Amino acid sequence: MLYNVAMKKIILLFILIITIANSTEYRLTHLKKGGMLNVRELPVVNSRTLVGKLPYNAIAIEIKRCKYNKKGQEWCYVSYPLGGKHIEGWVSRYYLEPMKDYEISKVFYIKNFLNNYYMADEENFLDKLKVFYKFPMQQYMYNKNVTHMALRSKKVNFYKRWTKRRYQIGYMKILKRKAEYIDVQVTVFWKHSNYKEDESGKDIHKLRLVHDGKQFKVLAIKRLKHTVYPKIVEEENLTIALGDERIDDKQFYIKAGSFLENPSEEYLLKIGESGFTYMIERVMQGENTIKRVYIGPFPTTVETMEALEKVRRDINKNAYIQTAFP
Repeated sequence: MLYNVAMKKIILLFILIITIANSTEYRLTHLKKGGMLNVRELPVVNSRTLVGKLPYNAIAIEIKRCKYNKKGQEWCYVSYPLGGKHIEGWVSRYYLEPMKDYEISKVFYIKNFLNNYYMADEENFLDKLKVFYKFPMQQYMYNKNVTHMALRSKKVNFYKRWTKRRYQIGYMKILKRKAEYIDVQVTVFWKHSNYKEDESGKDIHKLRLVHDGKQFKVLAIKRLKHTVYPKIVEEENLTIALGDERIDDKQFYIKAGSFLENPSEEYLLKIGESGFTYMIERVMQGENTIKRVYIGPFPTTVETMEALEKVRRDINKNAYIQTAFP
């Protein structure tokens, strides 16, 4: 009995590998870190033929066909997934190398798929979303046997409310590897907005991925945790998280940084992810407006010292305590 079960798993794994091997994908090579490869409408190098660029670490590139140009150089017409869209055009064959069969299960390959999966949700191409799912899905936000039409209906309502959507993948880990599927857990930072309101936060998702011979697809998805960050309102020259009490001399703050430009969204998300609220004071210095970020308030020196240790470790090693807000 155990022998039959083991043989069945081996056969399924062999079928998966053979299927993948028959659909070779490519990665970029011979590019410096941070470089970009030009994609052209024709296999000719000039400013008029440029249609896009591929990042130096692009993977899962599909070659449609190859040919030699008049100079005897080999060029290939490629397709590179980017969310629900594709960049398609000609690149020099010199920059392409086949991906190894075993790389299909590597973390960087899976994260590349998930980046495109969430990026597609930023766009308004609902019909293109179906290429990312294996229908009927086993689970979608606690619903079972979800069809393409049911998913589309849910997305339409969501997109109508939030006309602009941004997603960024944070931590990702593989929970389980099977011949038939791979389970992953991923932290996703998001921001949704429309013409009158906005909302940001983070979700933790568990996804089951299967491979259809060309790419991964989502068979099941479950939201393990949903966090909405406190909203921010403007009050004179101070930005205060809703729900915080007014500042008084008995409270303590941690000065986490000063900026000439607005603090980056990634920086502020990191503060929220660390479990803190923050305030931004805007102060004129000459012709410049300085943005000072304060974390808090904290009611006691003990709590402030404990928080300062975490802030210095995770956010800014030069942070310090300020007992009276200016």
